[in-house]
Order: sequence, then C-alpha cells, then structure tokens
Amino acid sequence: KSPFSLRNDVINAWAFSVVLWGALTVAFGPEILPYLVLQAILGIWLLESVNFLEHYGMKRRKLESGRYERVNPSHSWNSNNIGTNVLLYHLQRHSDHHANPTRRYQALRDFKEAPVLPTGYAGMIVATWIPAVWRRVMDERVLSHYDGDVNQANLHPRMADRYRARYGSATATDLEGAA
Repeated sequence: KSPFSLRNDVINAWAFSVVLWGALTVAFGPEILPYLVLQAILGIWLLESVNFLEHYGMKRRKLESGRYERVNPSHSWNSNNIGTNVLLYHLQRHSDHHANPTRRYQALRDFKEAPVLPTGYAGMIVATWIPAVWRRVMDERVLSHYDGDVNQANLHPRMADRYRARYGSATATDLEGAA
C-alpha cells in the first residue's frame, strides 16, 4: 500500500482542511483567510499546550535490548475533574488512551497508578502558559511520581543539572566519575 493515498489518515485530514478552507474562502471571500490562519494558530497552540501538560516529566525506561518499555498508565498525566470529563469526553484520562489507543474517548478509564493533575484541563492549560506557575505546581508532582528520583524524570537537557542540584541528585558528570 502506498502511503500517498486518501486512506492515509494524515493526508485525509490535510485534504479535508484544504477543502474546508477553500469552501470557506469561496463562501466568504478572501477576507476570511486571516481569521482562518488565526484559528489555526490558536488550535495548534491549544493542542500543544494539552500535549505538554499530558506528558510533562514523563519518561519511559530504555530496556537492555535498546527498545523502550511498553507504554503503560504511569507514562502520562490524568485528571478526573468532572467539568473536563463531561466537556472533553474523558480526554483527560490520557493514560488509558496511551495503553489502549483504539479505545473510544468516552470509554476511557481511570488507573490508580497514573499520575494525577491537580485540577482540570482548563486550569492546567492556563498554567502551561506561565512557566513559573507551571513549574511551581508540577515539578514536585513529577518528583513524587518518581519517588524522589529526579533522574527518572524526562528533563530538558539545558535544565537537567539545575533540577538535579535543586532536588539533591548527582549530575551526569558526577555519575560518570563514580563509575
């Protein structure tokens, strides 16, 4: 099968977007284009904010075989906020989505081993836009999820030594020197 067919979900989605934008431009004139671009930018911003909050600090271990461990509910954040639950069809039960990607959103389950966000998606999305607030709210939760071992968390390379120093963990250089 060729990946360049309308059976490819990515191509299908892009084709739908092009047709929709074309139809809206024909219906409302070229004046609609700045609004469509603005809507696309806001949509991408919102999607990436949600992607960030669902996966912040989570890391799968690399196995001896060189492959990564199988995805399980502990690899993404959940929220059982009733408002988010009703409005987003259980989207915030993201851990079940990772473990069972074909399960419909409205049927997603909660897992006790999944880390839990302190509030619903609306509050967490706003927090992602203010890094100091986000880190104050989430860094301790990430550390708690990994039982205090910051080395198990997914750290931004430029920030890794700062986090290790802050949370009392050895730096990568210290670990190499001890070996």
